[in-house]
Amino acid sequence: MYTQNLLKDISFLYELSLSIGQSLDKKENCKEFLHSLMSFKNIEFGAVWVQNRAIPSNKNQEGLGLIYSHPIVKLQKTTISNPNFIEEYFGGKNTSFSCILTEKISEEIGLKAEKGGVITFFLLEDIGLLALYSSFKKQIWTNIDQTKLKNVMSKFSVSLKACISHETSVEDLITIKETKNQLEKAKKVAGESELLKSAFLSNISHEIRTPINAIVGFSNLLSDSDISITERKNFINNISNNSQKLLKLINNLIDLSKMETNQLSIQKDTFVINPIITDIFKIHKANANKADLDFRLTLPDNSDTFKIYSDKNKIIQILNNLIDNAIKFTSKGTIEIGYFIENQTTAIFYIKDTGVGISPEKEDSVFDLFIQGESSSTRKFEGSGIGLTLCKKIVELLDGEIWFDTKENIGSNFYFKVHNTGQSNLKLLRDTSNRNEYKIRIDGSGIESIDYCGRTILIAEDVKSNFNYLNAIIELTHANVIWARNGKDAIDICKKNDPKIDLVLMDMKMPVVGGLDAIIQIKSYNKTLPVIVQTAFTLNNEKEECFNVGADEFITKPIDPHKLIEILQKFL
Repeated sequence: MYTQNLLKDISFLYELSLSIGQSLDKKENCKEFLHSLMSFKNIEFGAVWVQNRAIPSNKNQEGLGLIYSHPIVKLQKTTISNPNFIEEYFGGKNTSFSCILTEKISEEIGLKAEKGGVITFFLLEDIGLLALYSSFKKQIWTNIDQTKLKNVMSKFSVSLKACISHETSVEDLITIKETKNQLEKAKKVAGESELLKSAFLSNISHEIRTPINAIVGFSNLLSDSDISITERKNFINNISNNSQKLLKLINNLIDLSKMETNQLSIQKDTFVINPIITDIFKIHKANANKADLDFRLTLPDNSDTFKIYSDKNKIIQILNNLIDNAIKFTSKGTIEIGYFIENQTTAIFYIKDTGVGISPEKEDSVFDLFIQGESSSTRKFEGSGIGLTLCKKIVELLDGEIWFDTKENIGSNFYFKVHNTGQSNLKLLRDTSNRNEYKIRIDGSGIESIDYCGRTILIAEDVKSNFNYLNAIIELTHANVIWARNGKDAIDICKKNDPKIDLVLMDMKMPVVGGLDAIIQIKSYNKTLPVIVQTAFTLNNEKEECFNVGADEFITKPIDPHKLIEILQKFL
């Protein structure tokens, strides 16, 4: 019973912590947190007040101003005018207290409620306070109940300070809200077509949940006070990179939805090409350098003042997508971007790479929606499969044309022009040619008492950031961890069984051999070895497929560390 209650508390606090900082708008932030918190102990009313001096627009006013309350009708006023309210009730020492609601407290905070109920206050550091009310008489919160929320209240206080600090960034907040609304519209449009909806769920789910898994996981790891500055920087870089990846995917989806409904506007103007393509080259050069690629920019002779009439932003978007693809599919060698001038008037942009190329059977469908060079469960490359579709649609919207030539294992050349038709081609490029691990930890919240010393867990995962996150969780149990970067390695390690493998965490989509085929082969010679599928795919038929081939359990990304520990306890 104690273990069940502990896991229940851990699960509640984990879900509660995820509700913090979901928005830079302080009201929305309070709303998300309060609604999650009010599911605890039959709470009927909650509110957050902030010191007026902490808000720039109210800094000359005394007392506390209401940020959010639920339900709103409970409050008769929006301010606590008594400037000494916190000092009088908290006494300068306590960070929380619980008592019977008195007439004086009701008048102070303006709460219209039945007397005799219980009111509980939490001090939000030096910024304000939070109140929770329940009409269940004489059910005053114990010190233990109040202490359980101490850490999460501190985290909420920090997020509320961050909201206030960013309050002047109104434009950023508006952009976030508009993006959210546009995404909802995009989802609605996709839902109107059953075929598109099915494709969206099966292809996009993985690409959305994978960066979310990294964002949520590394955000939780940042709460560990023992991590070094170097580790913290690594975690922040992971969060930033995955956030940019998610934002780019969402923006592409929104533009694609606008095109499907003829809502994407074109704004043409006359501009010089060279400064634009040079800036794009500089932005992508860092990523290319990280991948040890030779990244080149080639401009025509005497083209410093060469101009075209088109939509500059759309051309930038096309180039960014094509360059991202080239970097993604090129493991070594060269990428060259540039343009040449045809008939002295028409600019033909190109992106050449020495990557994997495109197989002949895929060439006819490369611009189709949700299609990649490889789409099976053994694919090596991340991506939603909408980048080239978006490029083609934008080019056609600009009255232009896009085409390519390619040779498998040699490379690809992609070309486009934004007016006129007719294709010109260049020769393919020829192929010319360890990052440090970091230790990560998470707040155990009771997990550290589990000891699997002497046990060995195999993690089959091709994405390094996902492996690092899983390893950080399992590290707390003192179990030995082995990393298999593809399905074939996982099969070989389990077959060798030296050291003895006690449990396998298997990703579904991996290179060389996919997760399902790996499970079949592993179970063929070791039926008793527990295999847990961990994946970003969530469709019911995929879960059923896993169990049909012999998987023992199924967990979806983003992975809750406490859910993972529960599964480990089930099999170890």
